[in-house]
Amino acid sequence: MVASDLDGTLIGEDFRFRPRSLRALTALEEAGVPVVFVTGRPSRWLHPLSEQVSPLVSSVGTVICANGAMVYDLAADKVLAANTFDGHIALRVAGQLREAIPGVYFSAETLRGVVAEPGWIPTDRTGSDKVTVGPFESLLRPDDAVVKFLAKRDDHDPAQFVQQVREHAAPHMSVTHSVPSSPLAEMSRLGLSKAETLKSVCAELGVESHQVMAFGDMTNDLEMLTWAGYGFALASGAPAVVEAVERTAPAFEEDGVAQVIEQFLARREQLRQAR
Repeated sequence: MVASDLDGTLIGEDFRFRPRSLRALTALEEAGVPVVFVTGRPSRWLHPLSEQVSPLVSSVGTVICANGAMVYDLAADKVLAANTFDGHIALRVAGQLREAIPGVYFSAETLRGVVAEPGWIPTDRTGSDKVTVGPFESLLRPDDAVVKFLAKRDDHDPAQFVQQVREHAAPHMSVTHSVPSSPLAEMSRLGLSKAETLKSVCAELGVESHQVMAFGDMTNDLEMLTWAGYGFALASGAPAVVEAVERTAPAFEEDGVAQVIEQFLARREQLRQAR
């Protein structure tokens, strides 16, 4: 199995796959190697991607979304599983963060929709999304099933901000971040991560860790990269991730994922012919 992050790993800021990456994914399809996308994105952001990978739907079917909070079938446009936490937990943490970090504001992905505070700029690239804007404490219900809870503070050092959020939120939920240049903290159910959900998906498919090749570039990918038998950090990724992972793929701009996949498939074919 190949498990890969999306942003900064397989797709760029234009929200499109690089041509060489698509060719590599097609080659995996032809070789019978399943592909799972593992992303911090919510499922609502994945619709444009389905058109790009439509020839691959039999291989690229399962997508792990929202840092592990949701498992989604790309081909069927269907949520297969959701790992949520109650809205009252997000409301409690929001209150603590307001006291500790003046100017912080919030957004939440819930099973009934998206709620966001005034001033929050939703980075929805599909244009099809409906976001309810207003005071966070008025919009989020205590019994809401929260997929992902976001906190942001403008004009703040990103690393320091995420650490501040982690100090207050960590007892109640998992905290990570995927945009190194932005003071944005992403929170999900306690104990949840890309890696944990990938483990569950692999267990259902009978795939063991040594049979998984994984790619990523940010700290929310780190646990997944160290769990997989063959984890590759992109050279263009966060320095801490590159340093922590045993294997490094070339940079995103150099089609790093595609290069590794091409080498893997070429070696696989050599071994097949040698038998």
